[in-house]
Amino acid sequence: MTNLKDETDHNYSRSLMYLTHSSESELDLFHSLFSFEVDFRLWIWVEIAKDSFVKGLSTSIYSFPDLIEGSYLYVDKTAKIHELIAEFKSQYFLARPRRFGKSLLVSTLRAIFEGRRELFDGLDISETDYNWQVFPVIHLDLGSLAARGAAELDKELKHKVLENAERLGVSVDREFAYQAFESLVTELAKSNQRVVILVDEYDKPILNHLGQESVTEIQSALKTFYSVIKTTESAQRFVLLAGVSKFAQASVFSDLNNLTDLTMDRRAASLLGYTQEELESNFQEYISALAETQGMNDSELLSKVRHWYNGYRFHAERPTVYNPVSVMKLFQNKEFRNYWFETGTPSFLLRILNQRPVDLGNMEVSEMLLSSYDPLKLEAIPLLLQTGYLTIQEYIQDGFTGRYALAFPNKEVEQAFSFWLAVEYSDMPAPDVDS
Repeated sequence: MTNLKDETDHNYSRSLMYLTHSSESELDLFHSLFSFEVDFRLWIWVEIAKDSFVKGLSTSIYSFPDLIEGSYLYVDKTAKIHELIAEFKSQYFLARPRRFGKSLLVSTLRAIFEGRRELFDGLDISETDYNWQVFPVIHLDLGSLAARGAAELDKELKHKVLENAERLGVSVDREFAYQAFESLVTELAKSNQRVVILVDEYDKPILNHLGQESVTEIQSALKTFYSVIKTTESAQRFVLLAGVSKFAQASVFSDLNNLTDLTMDRRAASLLGYTQEELESNFQEYISALAETQGMNDSELLSKVRHWYNGYRFHAERPTVYNPVSVMKLFQNKEFRNYWFETGTPSFLLRILNQRPVDLGNMEVSEMLLSSYDPLKLEAIPLLLQTGYLTIQEYIQDGFTGRYALAFPNKEVEQAFSFWLAVEYSDMPAPDVDS
């Protein structure tokens, strides 16, 4: 590739072959090498290739830097992210169903606060007045935790804290996880740096124990650990806790009343997932290719895609969104399938449904019930909403409070739900799923 400029004088056709199979970053390099004076024909080809470059799709990469550096398609959410981080200090909680892009959001935030401006060239945030100040980022990903009790959980949490301390060049020597966490924040703040705290899958330890007696001690251990976010508030620049379930205002960390809950906030309604406009503007080449495969025109295909994969609503007055993983898998495989089912159904949900059967003819839940969601007093309907099997269809004002009318978001989810109910209440063998 580095000798391509010299080679063009001898082998023009071979140079075109290089352009045809080049990545986006290589095209940018070629663009800098060629000019009108060197070879006008190749300069034009580079311009055409850049305009027609189709980014690849990935359903397994949740690292923002890897997506950008690998020239994978990224649906630009940075304008909405900028709205959340523009204030001097922000502390948020966000619950979304599994496979909805929470880990990618956390990774994007980390890249922003680490000042990796070069990754955001051409994205909406690059057009704002954001100053790209660098902050120390504590990134706790609890997705791999599988503790069987409180003592084991404390060891796992402490290990996560120490990993961050080593990455950030801080020495932390404390006995318990919450002490190590508090010490890490305090030590980082001593250098007059406000700290960013990002917690991905904050609720995974609890979800592993829902419906079991052990959930009480796990809940207590997490409450102690997360209390550090309250006690170190003055040292923080930004906080986000993200997970599947909305335990933020309940007993998991009832003392932590300083977090703004974005779960049903208008600002975050389309922060994750793809709107119809985003689908059509970012996936046009894939839409046309799939339409041809299916023997349809683009309009007919989009109607079918909506029926199968759209329908998630996170605010009663905001547009619906698509599950991003289902959309990516659809365009990768070029066939309509139940990709939600392929990701598995959490075993804790099946346990709760078995204990508390659902009346599918009356899928409504009070606003108060959602705001007091407690892992020790689980109700099936709110849990189905949190895990993405149900979504908001309508908000009904009822005196000083209100009710949410709920429904299945789309064909894909309704099929998956019906299958899992059939498995639970029959002798059908169920595939292995993660808890």
